[in-house]
Amino acid sequence: MKTIRSLLLLFAFGFAPLSIGAEAGLGDRLVGVWREYYPSSNVVQFSKDGTTKLYLKKGEIRDLRSLDGKWAVSDSGMLAITYAVGDKTLTLEARVSFDNEEMILTEKNGDQTKHRKHVGPIPQIYVW
Repeated sequence: MKTIRSLLLLFAFGFAPLSIGAEAGLGDRLVGVWREYYPSSNVVQFSKDGTTKLYLKKGEIRDLRSLDGKWAVSDSGMLAITYAVGDKTLTLEARVSFDNEEMILTEKNGDQTKHRKHVGPIPQIYVW
């Protein structure tokens, strides 16, 4: 269930290009590979061109190895990601913030996911 919740959170992020404005620095900080450590575990990559890849564990979503999508950060600090799975798209929004080197995504209901920057190769559990 936590994996589905995490996926829905990650599905939240829109198809617009990176925002240019007061919060553009948030988007710059977001670029890279992040490993969620709370409340579940996953790895997601945010590229400067507004694309994203969510790496999946074997069996998480059928035989899919990853989900590709688009992301954007609005001037108000809202992160939006949209992934397509089959003929459906999943979208969710969350406020993105940083506490030192930690990325925190906060949903409208207050639920949070916490991530740390990942260095090195994608963990083997996500490369199958």
